[in-house]
Amino acid sequence: MSVICNNVTASLSTDELLLEALRGMQPQTIESLCALLPGMTWSQVFLAVDRLNRAGMVMLQPVRRGEYQISLNPAVA
Repeated sequence: MSVICNNVTASLSTDELLLEALRGMQPQTIESLCALLPGMTWSQVFLAVDRLNRAGMVMLQPVRRGEYQISLNPAVA
């Protein structure tokens, strides 16, 4: 049970860090978010973006094949 709680807490912290990094900024790529969040791995950033996108907190916009820009959903910001 504690492992599940720890994973949920880690996810919330990761999501909050990512949202904070996006506040007041232009849309960012995953790579640029990784540079802004040096304590997080690419996988952690990717999973946080996926969770937040599914929750409607961030939006993904295709730039070119396989590359997206991530921004806060204006309705949530």
